[in-house]
Amino acid sequence: MGEPGPLAVVTGGSRGIGRAFVLEAIRRGYRVVFSYRHREADARETIRRASELGGEAVSVRADLARPEGVEAVAAAVAARGAASLLINNAGVTEECRLAEMTRETWERAVAINLTAPAFLAQALMPGLATNRGAILNVSSDGGVAGSLHGPPYGATKAGIIGLTKTLARELAPEVRCNAIAPGPVATEMWFAIDVEVQRRVVERETPLRRIAQPADVARAGLDVCSWPDATGIVVVLDGGRIM
Repeated sequence: MGEPGPLAVVTGGSRGIGRAFVLEAIRRGYRVVFSYRHREADARETIRRASELGGEAVSVRADLARPEGVEAVAAAVAARGAASLLINNAGVTEECRLAEMTRETWERAVAINLTAPAFLAQALMPGLATNRGAILNVSSDGGVAGSLHGPPYGATKAGIIGLTKTLARELAPEVRCNAIAPGPVATEMWFAIDVEVQRRVVERETPLRRIAQPADVARAGLDVCSWPDATGIVVVLDGGRIM
């Protein structure tokens, strides 16, 4: 048997964009450890699809709002070797205006969208450095231009861009760190939106007149991770909405 492929870590990999990242990494020859919070059936489906592609994906149940969740992911990775790629995809998007915001809502968004990526990068840094690997943080076009989803989401998605640039400086030259900032993507969250709002977003606000598919985001993200001269950049994937 040949040498095992490099190891990728994807947070929030049981569905949507996260699952697309898992499957795209499998297609590119990675073994994958991915986290999920509570959707066990979806996690099993991700593993099944990875197996159909001839790859190996292992899930770990972890609530990334808690330090123990971050530790569980790091332990699952350590059991399988040193990571070559970390994709910080997990996040919460709760509609929350300033007047409605509670401390609990704010702190949960910070914990999952910003704190967990920072401490996962810290935990996996030795292996990533040894393998001259890469980190990809998933932000949002709302983190670039301001979000309509409210302060917790907008602030944390802007914060992940700041974290990306800071880690890119600190971890170079051994580790590259970049971010992608999607606009609307055809996931459960998109299809839960009122059809008229969907139409307005596509026809009036998006010059390319299309909504990205999860696989589009995953391919772009894995491409960025493969660019040897890219670090500290943010690639906006929103059909031209905020150009």
